[in-house]
Amino acid sequence: MAKDPTDYSTVDFIAPVLNVTCGQVLMDRQRHIAIVAKKGKTHAHLVQVKSGILKLTRYTARELTDEWSDADYPFDRAVARLLELGKQHGITESARNALEQLARVGREPKQHRLFG
Repeated sequence: MAKDPTDYSTVDFIAPVLNVTCGQVLMDRQRHIAIVAKKGKTHAHLVQVKSGILKLTRYTARELTDEWSDADYPFDRAVARLLELGKQHGITESARNALEQLARVGREPKQHRLFG
């Protein structure tokens, strides 16, 4: 469970771990989907609709756990849906390349749970 953003009485001593895989589908509180396109040791890049256009956005582990949760949404359907949204509303070149790469390669074989 994500920490309540209004709770200022507790301190988090253990930094969140970046526990996502490329191709993992996530959902925010407004039920918007995103897909993990790239990941590093400390951050991940999500393809998501932001400001009316499909973009590649960088998130730290803490931002991911605060803003996103696992989505029960099939990988193939998510990639197709995001590509369709890109055609309708616009897409950056980096987001298009990331989605095309995911469509070719597929998701990483093991899906992790964002919230253990």
